[in-house]
Amino acid sequence: MTETLGSAIGSAIVTGGTSGIGLAIARGLVARGFTVVATGRTRPAEPLGEGIHYIEVDHADPAAAEAVLAGWEAVRKARGIGPLAALVNNVGRRHNDLISELDHESLLETLALNVVSHMLLTRRLAPLLGEAHGAIVNISSRLAVVGMPGVSGYAASKGAMNAFTVAAAVELAPLGVRVNAVAPGMTKTPLIEAWLAEQPDPAAAEAEVSGRVPLARLATPGDIAGAAVFLASPESGYITGAILPADGGYTVS
Repeated sequence: MTETLGSAIGSAIVTGGTSGIGLAIARGLVARGFTVVATGRTRPAEPLGEGIHYIEVDHADPAAAEAVLAGWEAVRKARGIGPLAALVNNVGRRHNDLISELDHESLLETLALNVVSHMLLTRRLAPLLGEAHGAIVNISSRLAVVGMPGVSGYAASKGAMNAFTVAAAVELAPLGVRVNAVAPGMTKTPLIEAWLAEQPDPAAAEAEVSGRVPLARLATPGDIAGAAVFLASPESGYITGAILPADGGYTVS
C-alpha cells in the first residue's frame, strides 16, 4: 500500500543538507514523513527545522562514509528514528576553470567529493537501504549533458554521477534499492544569488539567464526538492535508473 502523505516512513540521510538545495530537500522529506539526518562541515547558525538532525561530516575525508553511518546510528539510538529508507547524495563543489587552466590537484578534489564520496557512501549504506527497500537520489546537473565553457571539471563529475546512477540502479535492484538522479538547472541558491549581486545590473543578468529557459525563470531550491522527494518516496516505487531533469525545459530546448 502506498504511504499517505505526512505518515512516518522511516529516516533519510541528506549529504550537504544544511543550506540551499540540500536543506530544501531535507525539509521536503520531513514534510513527506521522513525523519532526516543532514550532514555538513560546520554547524549551521540557524536551526534546520523540526525533524532534521545535524551531524558534522567532511565528505572529502576518505572515512566520511563510516562517519555518516556512525552519526545516523547515534541519532537513531538517541531519538528512536525509523530504518534508513532514503539517501540523498547532494554534497558537492563547483569547479569553474577553463580547460587551459585545469589543475591536477583541484580536479582530483572535485572528483573525490562529487563522485567518489557518493559511491563509497552508497556502498556503505546499501545493505541498510535494502532492509527498508529504500531509495537513493543523486543530485546531478544539466551540465552533465549540456556543454558550457569553463565548467568541464564539474560537468565531468556530474556525468560520472549519471553513469554511476544507472549502473547502481541495475546492481542494487535485487536488494530492492532504487537509484535515480535529479539534474537541476540554474537554481537560486545563495551561491547564485551572490553571483547575481556581483553583476553590474543584477536584474538584467537574471533576466538574461532566465531568458534561456523555456519556463522563463530560474529554479528555486524548492523546485529541486520536489523532484528529489518524489524519487525518494514510495510514489516512485517503480522508477529506477532515471535521470530526471529539473531545469524548466532547458536541456530539451
